[in-house]
Amino acid sequence: MKALRSTGLLVVTGLAVVVPFAQQYAGTVFVLALCYAIVTAGMAVQIGFSQQIAFSQSVFMGAGAYGVAMLNTHLSMPSLLATPIVMAGAGLAALLLGSVVTRASGLALAVATLMLPLIAVGYLSSAGYLGGSIGTPLTGNLWEGASTEATAVGNGLITVAVLALVVFVCTRILSSDIGLELYVLGVDEPTAAAMGVRTSRRKLELFVLGSVFAALGGAVYAGTQLFVPASLVDPTAELTLLMMLFVGGRKSILGAVVGALAIQYLYGASNWVSVNILIVEGVLLTVVLLADPDGLAGLVAALARARPPAPAAVPLERTNGAIGHARLDVLPDSQRADGAIGTLKLLECIGVGKEYGGLAVLDDVTLTLPGRGLFGLCGPNGAGKSTLLGVIGGSVRPSRGRVLLDGTDVTRLPPQERFQLGVSRTFQAVHLIRGRTVLDNVAVACLSSHRSSLVRGIVRSRLAEARAKAAEALDYLGMGQLSGQDVSSLTLENQRMVELARAIAARPRLLLLDEPASGLSGPQRERLAEVLRAAGELACVLLVEHDLDLVARISQKIFVLARGRLVFDGDPEDFRSSDVVNSLLQGGRGGRVPPP
Repeated sequence: MKALRSTGLLVVTGLAVVVPFAQQYAGTVFVLALCYAIVTAGMAVQIGFSQQIAFSQSVFMGAGAYGVAMLNTHLSMPSLLATPIVMAGAGLAALLLGSVVTRASGLALAVATLMLPLIAVGYLSSAGYLGGSIGTPLTGNLWEGASTEATAVGNGLITVAVLALVVFVCTRILSSDIGLELYVLGVDEPTAAAMGVRTSRRKLELFVLGSVFAALGGAVYAGTQLFVPASLVDPTAELTLLMMLFVGGRKSILGAVVGALAIQYLYGASNWVSVNILIVEGVLLTVVLLADPDGLAGLVAALARARPPAPAAVPLERTNGAIGHARLDVLPDSQRADGAIGTLKLLECIGVGKEYGGLAVLDDVTLTLPGRGLFGLCGPNGAGKSTLLGVIGGSVRPSRGRVLLDGTDVTRLPPQERFQLGVSRTFQAVHLIRGRTVLDNVAVACLSSHRSSLVRGIVRSRLAEARAKAAEALDYLGMGQLSGQDVSSLTLENQRMVELARAIAARPRLLLLDEPASGLSGPQRERLAEVLRAAGELACVLLVEHDLDLVARISQKIFVLARGRLVFDGDPEDFRSSDVVNSLLQGGRGGRVPPP
């Protein structure tokens, strides 16, 4: 519905401007601005929403424009027919280039593409067949009408239709389950990988999407303006596109369109403005972003809604299906049956070692965990506990040794692949996705789109199914009343419980918990203990924790690491009485292990 509303609004506005004003100044500037809006709509998905910053849009826009110009001028191919051919070529080029540059993330990705506009300008200036530093003309419009007015109206209507299609596609993607993946990818890539998102594939798909839409915008530009200047691909053009995106609203498709319209009309406002456009754009960008980081779209949204007071944190309640009354359908069906499941080998770490710059963090760690139960992992600060969890979860590559899951070697599998095999985890520091609700934070672990292409998000969304599963996990922990709140409004206890709900919602076979009791009060830890006991009855839980009393009370077996080596492996009674364990932990945060 959101995609249809946005598209409908754009079509109505476009018709209202193009039909009566096609040959007037307002109409010609409007069509030119829509060409840029096609590019910025794709940028809103790639850069604004998913935060994959790449300085390549002006290059691909130029490629689309020059491609149509060459096919039209040298082969007499109609511009409209040349457009899909150029888009296919741009998609292939983006796939090849993106497979290299998208291996980087964040600032590194931006730096990897920073020189592309300069390289393109350098090539164009010496390419005589492309018109050199001047540019190249076209001989045919997108639409060849019976009169000048018919041609102008036809060009405008095609441009509006193309932009409407782009906006529809982008909005559908962002409102789908894949859109939730992209949001998490942009906010916290390691967490996205740990939740099963195939981050490398998604980044490549975003690069191709943004590049193809940029080429499409360039193709429409060439077919409506009948001239392609070399300046279309220079760094200034790239900066202008970014200005359009951020002024309009980087996380809003319609905001990106409005930004393109605003900047383009500003450019034609006067000769002084056009000469000093970068200064004017810079001042405008500063003022808008100081008012609202989400640009004009954010300002409009803030004015359109009444600002409610920040919601108070809601304590956990013991409702039906809440803590201590575990609903067994939340965790895997395969682990509910009674029998020998708990005695089978699920996880094996064999001779695991890890060094950082010659410093041994893990040294020949070997341990085995069955398919069900609650197991503690303790040790002094710096003993290697979190590193071992990272090795098991896939975020840390061991220097030597192997990790087996159900007898299969998974040592070199990335976190997202291990997630698909049933490995779920929480983190030492809370890793929640700010700006999304509690329900969506948990739904990330329930998405079935991890192996789907970006295109599938246009056709079908299964976000509602993921949210239904997330709601079950929240009800299981007695947190259903928090589902609509933004996670930033929650107490630390509730934030940790949301992270635990996300891990449980994935229906894991192996649950890795890194200090879930950190920062919690005594009563809160008791509630957590009930949850962990219930989880241990249904899955294999490996708990890293400094609260030694909690570990000793709820664990079936406890492992102790010291200086990267496994120095203790026994039951809670031996753990409490071991002089080795107490001598190691006495100076740590846990102190001496309390008696039962």
